[in-house]
Amino acid sequence: MHLLRTSMRVIAPDAGLTLIEAMIALAIAGILLSLAAPAMRGFLVQNRLAADTSQLVAALTLARSEAIQRGRGVQVCRSIDADTAAAACSAAATAKRAADDWGAGWLVQVADSGQILSRQGALDDSSQVAATRKTITYNSGGNASSSFAKLAVSHNGEFARTVCISSTGRISVKPDTAEC
Repeated sequence: MHLLRTSMRVIAPDAGLTLIEAMIALAIAGILLSLAAPAMRGFLVQNRLAADTSQLVAALTLARSEAIQRGRGVQVCRSIDADTAAAACSAAATAKRAADDWGAGWLVQVADSGQILSRQGALDDSSQVAATRKTITYNSGGNASSSFAKLAVSHNGEFARTVCISSTGRISVKPDTAEC
């Protein structure tokens, strides 16, 4: 008697997804994305706000250190044309910015000669920097000329940080628009 041997093949199931599985996966991804989007917006706005605040603090710190190093006054002032060759301090309002909004840009310059040490062009249209002073001048001792200055950096009126400058020239940043 002879035994008949047959070869057995293993048939693998299809490796693809069914339409139902794909739709469920897309629905879950959509739900997760809708939950993450508002948090991501807040993260991006806070990041931009931190960058704008850091640029302002860097300009103030530069002015103070240059005043001490040079032995004469150095000022930080609002400028509506900081990106141009004819840059100058200006308290004028523009079509997009109020007269007290330093978001238009600023200059760091030697007070008596007008030599520009640093310039910052206009910030993003959604960023505002409301200030109590038009110019902040540091003297040769590193003290600020005004008794006190406050600059509030915000994004469309929300998510604010306050930069405080004391008469001694000390710069501090508060996480909101609280008083300095």
